[in-house]
Amino acid sequence: MQSNIGAWLPRALVESVLIVVSILLALGLDEWQEDQEIQEMIDRSIINFSHELARNKSRVEDISAYHQGVWKILEKRSNQPNTASIVEFRNIMDAMQPVVLTNSAWQTAVATGVLGRMDFELVSALTLTYNTQLRFDSKYNSTLQSLLSPNNLHQQNLQITIYNASRFVAAVAASESELSVYYSQTLELLSLYVTDPE
Repeated sequence: MQSNIGAWLPRALVESVLIVVSILLALGLDEWQEDQEIQEMIDRSIINFSHELARNKSRVEDISAYHQGVWKILEKRSNQPNTASIVEFRNIMDAMQPVVLTNSAWQTAVATGVLGRMDFELVSALTLTYNTQLRFDSKYNSTLQSLLSPNNLHQQNLQITIYNASRFVAAVAASESELSVYYSQTLELLSLYVTDPE
C-alpha cells in the first residue's frame, strides 16, 4: 500500500501543479486579451473624439464671423428706431445659420462604457466640453424660437424684438468663442493620449 502511494503521489502532484499553472496562464492570457481590447477601444474613442471635436471647432469658427456680422446689422437697426420692418427682421433672423455640432463619439463612448476606463482628467474635460456644446445648442434653439414667435413679430413690438435679437446674437457669438476655447483645450489634452495617429 505504501509503495503504491509512493508511485503515484509525485506524478499526481506534478499533474496537479501543471493543471493549476495552465489554468493560471489561461486566466492571465484571457485578462491580457481583455485589457488589450479595452485599450484598443479607448484608443479608437480618443481618435473619434479628436476627429469629432476638430470638426465641431472648425464649424464653430467658420460660422462665428458670420454671426458677428449679423450682430452688427441688428445692433445698427437697434440704434436706429423705426427703420426696420418685420420682413427685414425675419430675413435677418432667417439668415442666422445654426451650427450643426455632432456628439456621436460621446454617445458611443457612453453606450460602450469606455469612459469608465479612461483617465479621469480626460473624461472630465470631455464632459465639460460636450455639456457646454449641449447647452449652446439648446439655448440657441429655444431663444431663436422665442424671438420668432408671433407675439414678437408685430410692428409695435419690433424695436424691443430687434434689441433682444441683437443681445441674443451677441451671446451666440460669445458662446461660440467660449466653445472654441473648450475645443482647443480638450483637443490639446486628447493629443497627449493619442497613440496611433490617423
